[in-house]
Amino acid sequence: MPETHFARKAGVPPCWRGRSLLVAGLALGIVLVGCAKTAPPPAPVPKPAAPPAAASAALPADLGLGDWTVPERYRGELVTKRVRYFPRKLLALTFDDGPNPTITPQVLKTLAAHHAHATFFVLGENAEGHRGLLRQMADAGHAVGSHSYHHLYKASTEVAKWNLEKTAAVIERSTGRRPTLFRPPGGFTNGALARLAREQGYAVILWTISSADTTKIGPPVIARNIIHTPNPGDIVLMHDGSGHARTAQALPQILEELGAAGFQFVTVPELLRAWAEWQAAPEGGPVVRE
Repeated sequence: MPETHFARKAGVPPCWRGRSLLVAGLALGIVLVGCAKTAPPPAPVPKPAAPPAAASAALPADLGLGDWTVPERYRGELVTKRVRYFPRKLLALTFDDGPNPTITPQVLKTLAAHHAHATFFVLGENAEGHRGLLRQMADAGHAVGSHSYHHLYKASTEVAKWNLEKTAAVIERSTGRRPTLFRPPGGFTNGALARLAREQGYAVILWTISSADTTKIGPPVIARNIIHTPNPGDIVLMHDGSGHARTAQALPQILEELGAAGFQFVTVPELLRAWAEWQAAPEGGPVVRE
C-alpha cells in the first residue's frame, strides 16, 4: 500500500508525512549505494575468436602480391638475350632450384634489407613442403616462376605436361596465382618442357649473366662474376637450392655495390614490361625513367 495512504490511517500529521517520505527516500538511496558497491563488475565482453587457418586461404588472391603480368609480345616466347641499347639501369636477379628452408629465408631477408625484388624459379618438389616460403616471396613483391617439378633435362611429352601442371598447381595453391614464367632445367630449350611451356603461353626465360655459383667458388668470386659484367636490362642466374649457401653470402655485396652504381633490382615480369615499353616508344626517342 502507498505510504500516503498508510499515514492517513495511522493519524500521522501532514508535516510528518513529508518527513516520512524523506526518510524513506534516504533509506532507499543508502540501499542502492550499498548494492552498487557490492555488486560484482560486469563480465568482460569476449573477444572474437581468431579465424581458422582455412579462412586465410579465402583472402583475395592478389592480396599483397606483385604483378606477374607478361607483355603479349613475350608470351609463348623464348627470352635468351637482353634488349640491345636498353637505357634503364634495371637488373633482374633470378634464383633457381629452391625453395630451401635454410638458404631461401637468408636470400629473402637480404633482398628485403636492400628493397630489392627478384624472381624465384622454383622446383615443384621443393615447393610442396615449403609453401609458406612461396607465399613470403609473393607477399614481398617477388615473382615466382616454374622450374618444372623435377629437375629433368629430358622428358616425354606426357611427363613434361605433368611436371608443368603439377608445379603450376603448387605455386597457385601457395600464392593464389598461376605462374607466367618458366625456366627449363639446365637451360635446355629444345625439349618437351620448353616446347609445351611456350605452347601454354609461358615466357620461357634463360639468362644473360651467370654467377657460375654451381661451381666450387667462394662468395667473393660469385659476387664479382655479377658485379663486373652487368649492362642495363640483364637477367642474372643464381641459385637458392640446397648447397648454395655461398650464393646467399655473396648477395649483400652484389646488392650494395650494384645499388651504389645506380642499378635497380626488379622482377623478370617488371623487366619485360620495361623492355616492351621502351620498344614501343615513338620514334622521337625511347622512354627513359630513372
